[in-house]
Amino acid sequence: MEKYKKAWILIFLAVLSVPVACERAKNHLDIAQGLMNEEKPDDAFNEYTKAINVNVNLAEAYYGRGCINLSREKLEEAVSDFRKAIDIKPSYIDAHKKLAETFAKIGAPDDEFQKRFKAIEKDPDNPLNYVELGVFYHKLLKEIDAIDQYKKALELDPKNPFIMFNLGVGFLDMGMYEDAEKMFSEATGINPAYDNAHYNRAIALHKQGKVDEAIKSLNKTLEVNPKYSNAYVVFGLISLTEKKLEEALAHYNKALEINQDNLDARYQRAIVFGLQKRYDDALTENMAVLAKNPKYTNAAYNIAVIYHRMDRLDKAMEWYDKITKKIDPLYEDAYYNRAQLYSLKGDHSKAYSDYISYSYITKWRTGKDPAVVYKQDEIKEMFQQAIPTLKGQTTDQEIELKSK
Repeated sequence: MEKYKKAWILIFLAVLSVPVACERAKNHLDIAQGLMNEEKPDDAFNEYTKAINVNVNLAEAYYGRGCINLSREKLEEAVSDFRKAIDIKPSYIDAHKKLAETFAKIGAPDDEFQKRFKAIEKDPDNPLNYVELGVFYHKLLKEIDAIDQYKKALELDPKNPFIMFNLGVGFLDMGMYEDAEKMFSEATGINPAYDNAHYNRAIALHKQGKVDEAIKSLNKTLEVNPKYSNAYVVFGLISLTEKKLEEALAHYNKALEINQDNLDARYQRAIVFGLQKRYDDALTENMAVLAKNPKYTNAAYNIAVIYHRMDRLDKAMEWYDKITKKIDPLYEDAYYNRAQLYSLKGDHSKAYSDYISYSYITKWRTGKDPAVVYKQDEIKEMFQQAIPTLKGQTTDQEIELKSK
């Protein structure tokens, strides 16, 4: 009997040690944050590290230490800390932002930049050297710098449709649709057989709401290149916007007939199936998209929504969890819809937490708060009345529209 007593004592002590350790870690964290306010980063760094040693699951400690590493230009260490913070707390918006900031600082290896700069120094009158540097910036998502280089190239070779096209894509990525339209128009004026320029001009026109003109540019694209699969995707999108479901389906089928690996066509076709309540077909299509591209977040989201609409709530929850924990922790709609499920289960605390995550991410993306901030006791009624929306069913913003 004495042995059992000792065992119970050990268990009791182990249980007691957990809150004690948590409290110690929290004390180190509080001290570190106070030291940061006093502008003593070295001492704060040590306290953050002590907090981590006591509690390896304290996301705020990794975040704080990561910020110090970032300020010290210890970028690899900063990346490691921010990643750890995000692993522990996937909806940690500040950690995501700092991680992106760190990656921007890391950029590309210096020799890759130097190689392109030296090419310009060696031959400053060659426009293609500027284009190559612009394309390199574009790959790093530095569109403003890319546009700068394309403009320099165009000054050296004002009648080059290839340079015009690249500048147009830069404008398109920046949301400067009128400028993009102008560049693509000039490119096709010089080279009427430039199918990518016709297609991208159609996108720029469509983004401006000039649907009739966009259709003419799509027709021109297909006249030049009848196998241009993505043109049919945009035709389908126009039909879908007008709620002509069968017509949209025909366009997506045509796109897939030309290119069976066109994931945008398959994804959009799944939306039509969902709107037609052909849920099994919609699930099959979205699963096929994810089999080819596991990071195609909208397809995963629509799988969750379809299960939600079918009242297969456990499956819906499983997919919302996959999105928020693995595929895209900043996908705000998944938090909003998962909150609906928590509310239906009576777990209003988690529902409220998810709604707050949705609010923070929405504000981070748009700079604005959601229209209404709900109190915890209002959530159940609100969510019971809400119906999840298939992502992309009436807009084109989720499709990769620009040409490679």
